[in-house]
Amino acid sequence: MNETIQKTSRWWRVVLPVSLVLNLFFVALIGGHALRVHKAEETFGTPLGRALARVQASLPPQDAAAFSAAIRRGAPQYGQDLRDLADARQALNRQVTAEHFDRDATRQALAGWQTAWGRFVGDFADTFVDALGDLSPESRQKLVTEFRAAHPPRSR
Repeated sequence: MNETIQKTSRWWRVVLPVSLVLNLFFVALIGGHALRVHKAEETFGTPLGRALARVQASLPPQDAAAFSAAIRRGAPQYGQDLRDLADARQALNRQVTAEHFDRDATRQALAGWQTAWGRFVGDFADTFVDALGDLSPESRQKLVTEFRAAHPPRSR
């Protein structure tokens, strides 16, 4: 009986430290990933920013850094467009939720939102293409695969 207790005791002396080290490793790995995503979301802060943060978080560190740098380089070009787009969306929301609905004012607000959206997309497109160009072919393929998985085609 004493021999069984000694064998069990030796086994726990090996398994317990290995288990603790593995648990600490996984906690650090998951925590690092969460911090990286949080930092990117903090930096971007908008729905677009959250989407870009998800892209960045799914990339290997070197490609994530290159992608982030390219997006930041283009920020002066599309930053004002984003502010204008937010203003146009607020103007449209005010028209839609007004107590007395004005069709013409709503059409104008919608046209203003469409114009702001088009300007933003036009300016951001170059930045996004530059950011994709800084990625490895494997990372670009991974992004396409992840996008397809997240957005399956709709059946009619």
